[in-house]
Amino acid sequence: MDQYKHDFDGVRMCLNHSQSRIERGLCDLEAQFRQWQAKAHSQSMRAKLVEELENFRWLLDQHFTRVSGEGYLEQAVHQAPTLYCDLKDIECWQARLVDHLDQIVRQVRHFDCERDSVSDLAADFVVLHDDIVREESEERHLLERGFA
Repeated sequence: MDQYKHDFDGVRMCLNHSQSRIERGLCDLEAQFRQWQAKAHSQSMRAKLVEELENFRWLLDQHFTRVSGEGYLEQAVHQAPTLYCDLKDIECWQARLVDHLDQIVRQVRHFDCERDSVSDLAADFVVLHDDIVREESEERHLLERGFA
């Protein structure tokens, strides 16, 4: 096996592992939102959700650092410099995703069951979930094109 193929396989394996952790976290959080919907007045359930959202925020930030900052996608762009603009688009998208997650964390933290709707927050999280999955697909696509 040549070094190029070996490098690509290693990077792809690392990306897949990191993305699978993100996807598990998203599914776990959706389940927690559903539980909270059943008991919207529960302060302890809301506090647990805030803690889990903050933990996920750290996980997502670490994933984005490994993907863009430390170089899974940087390696692909090194192989195909014409993909640089695509990488920058993904990095901007990642920043928007983190901002959206931060907004959800703030809304859950300051939730008022007399004023706010758990269903609306859960729906907003589903939108974020779907957007993260689309962004991950773009990460894989850029990687494949860079190492093609």
